[in-house]
Amino acid sequence: MNKFFHIIIGLLCSIAVNAECTMSGLSIFPNSSSISKNQIFVIEGYALSQKTVLGLNDKYSIYLKSGNKQIKLIVTELCIGQFNLTQAILKPERILELSESYTLHIDSLPKFERLHRINTLTKKYEPISFTVKNDVDTQNPRLNGNPFEIKKIFAQYGCGPSMHVVFSNPAKDQSPLLVKTTVKNLLTGHTVMYYLIPQDDQIKVGHDMCSGAFDYDESEYYEVSFTFMDSSGNSIKWNGPSIRFSKPTITNSQKEE
Repeated sequence: MNKFFHIIIGLLCSIAVNAECTMSGLSIFPNSSSISKNQIFVIEGYALSQKTVLGLNDKYSIYLKSGNKQIKLIVTELCIGQFNLTQAILKPERILELSESYTLHIDSLPKFERLHRINTLTKKYEPISFTVKNDVDTQNPRLNGNPFEIKKIFAQYGCGPSMHVVFSNPAKDQSPLLVKTTVKNLLTGHTVMYYLIPQDDQIKVGHDMCSGAFDYDESEYYEVSFTFMDSSGNSIKWNGPSIRFSKPTITNSQKEE
């Protein structure tokens, strides 16, 4: 009877996860259609799409196209998350042209992949395109204070938890920011680095039910450090000591606002 019960529970969990989590997906940074002449790009792959990200510049050619002109995007960094996420940082092989419009292309994509973005006005999917509206950006982000822990969030969904430690984001810039986040497990010494997109002046370090850059295991204590980078690759490292923190749990969690 117990064996039958566990089988039923397993099936229900599998159905719940499949209902709420897709099996693949590519996301693109920046989300804005306006870019600078020295723009950088981030391609992130979820679940099955992680293999696609790992194959960029090798199995899958990636480039910007404007009319008959093509500009190759070169992978400068690969970051492998701990829970179903992998990202590639890419730079154009040459400076983009001011006022030019480019469309993003990846050749020979698997049939399950879709490279498009939803138009918030028409609610329809469109090719991913950018227009160069800003000149070369050489200004580093500005830091107003030091990052600090705000709260911990632990929520149980379906067959898995969403868990984050939320830190303040002291960086400001005229363009969208990326936060190079490095987390060290103080029990094992293992270190993971991933670029996060801050939300509402906050940096969420952890994972959702289906995926995320960072995971927490049996170790209770971790430490984190940050480097802040704008959309053109200009960066400034926060030079304070790494922030030590404990992992989120049901007992220390605060409600998400």
